[in-house]
Amino acid sequence: MAGWHHGRRVKKSTAVQEALEIIREMITSSDVEENLRLPSEEELALRLGISRLTVREALTILEREGVIARIQGRGTIVNRFARRLTSRIDSAREIGKFIAENGYTVGVDNVQHWWQAATALEAKKLAISEGEEILLVQKRFLADGNPAAFCIDRVPKKLFCDFNFSTADLEQAIFPFIEAHCRCQLTHDVIEIIPAVADTKLARCLQVNEGTPLLRLDAVEYDMEGRAVMYNTEYYLDHFVRFTLCRIVSYMT
Repeated sequence: MAGWHHGRRVKKSTAVQEALEIIREMITSSDVEENLRLPSEEELALRLGISRLTVREALTILEREGVIARIQGRGTIVNRFARRLTSRIDSAREIGKFIAENGYTVGVDNVQHWWQAATALEAKKLAISEGEEILLVQKRFLADGNPAAFCIDRVPKKLFCDFNFSTADLEQAIFPFIEAHCRCQLTHDVIEIIPAVADTKLARCLQVNEGTPLLRLDAVEYDMEGRAVMYNTEYYLDHFVRFTLCRIVSYMT
């Protein structure tokens, strides 16, 4: 782990989330690959500038995900298969990061946005009244210049504190945009995995034949108060993005 102490330190407001991100970076580094053991909780807390309790919370999450194992007398061990867990479906990330993790150069185009009345489904997902105004953002993601994913983001207008933005702003990552313009902190989401095929619009957008199988994820993003902030629908071509998930084996004896 030599040299790692020059890495980032955690901001107190998002301590557990940022600690998770940094520790995950450590796990995918060559240092950890050669020595499959993490520093002690005390050492991690010192390096990240946070409390041992925050470190323990982050490690508990990673242990639950199957990425690490905490063994009495041996410390915190990185499971050897953890480095192969790219594009984890149990980790909320921007679509661009998923594409990059699969080894492609990320691009964004065809960005559009407008205000519209929420449908019954959109209102239910966002815990608002049907007909309330929402911001709808559509964009296409590219992998090495090829269409790879299409996303629809929806945010209630009443959550916005800052309406000073343009289409160019929406070409950037949506999470920090929402946090800045709605003055909130996104902490978790709930996703549904839905089988889908390309209709006429999606086939044209993703440059595939109608009826081509797609991976569809519907996600509702929540802030630290448990308030629904954004409802996303994402369509992926599986030869550009494939998700992984580590599950703990549990069975009745």
